[in-house]
Amino acid sequence: MSGQPRAQAEPLAQRIRLGMPQLCGQGLSEHWLLKTAGDLHWQALVATHGCRPSALQDAQGRRVYAAFTLVHLRGARLREVDEDQTLDLRIAHQPLGRSRHFSQQWAQGPQGEVAQLSLLTAAVVRERAGDNHTVARVPLPTLPTAADAALASAAQAADASVRAVRAQGWRERFALPTQAPLVELPELADWAVTPCPYNDFNGAGLLYFASFQALADRAHGHWGLHATERAAHGVVRERQMVFHGNVNPGEALRFRLRALRHTGLGHWSWTQVQRQSDGRCVADLATLRV
Repeated sequence: MSGQPRAQAEPLAQRIRLGMPQLCGQGLSEHWLLKTAGDLHWQALVATHGCRPSALQDAQGRRVYAAFTLVHLRGARLREVDEDQTLDLRIAHQPLGRSRHFSQQWAQGPQGEVAQLSLLTAAVVRERAGDNHTVARVPLPTLPTAADAALASAAQAADASVRAVRAQGWRERFALPTQAPLVELPELADWAVTPCPYNDFNGAGLLYFASFQALADRAHGHWGLHATERAAHGVVRERQMVFHGNVNPGEALRFRLRALRHTGLGHWSWTQVQRQSDGRCVADLATLRV
């Protein structure tokens, strides 16, 4: 690995003047925000290890990437920013064990905070070149970190969320229907799509974490979850994504609506994403729309 590990990276922050690339018809683009937050997280990770992004390697000299295992957007008020306004992004980050890295991020608009994000990644390599089915976690050098009790607590909560989802505890965490075991939940709707190799995969050749959000929104539109007469009903207030695997270019994905619960604000939906080739679940998403 190039460079020496450093105890703490320099703080990263960005001030952006909003224009068409950052906006959508509902205010700030969630897709753009996720991609930007993902890049901030990655830059913080490699700065902590004291190397360029392209030089991050494991003990065997293999190129290491950061695979997202959890992304949690909450407190989203994305409609409250507009063109020509400024958006401030701040990040706090720290390693979590030998292969994972956690960050919290805040987006501040002229009227106050418009989003909070928690991101958790694992250091991974491909065990077989060109095959995203063989992505596996690898250790990185242990880094000394300054104690930050609040950040450590948030990192542990994020890790607990991942473990709960993988233990089939999704409904309990999000107050989704609990009258039947997970495997007996009726399938409400499904939608199949083949991700585009030019738009949905990142420079590492992996289906990008933000593409899961974009494709899920297309599935939700197909199911009519945000196709209402009043556009405000389709606004995302919170979204949590937990990732379990990846897909190769040319493979189809199946988005399955597993549960829907109406609340006073709007509705929670729980969507599972499966590879059609082998049926493996590669992601779970819970979305609150108001």
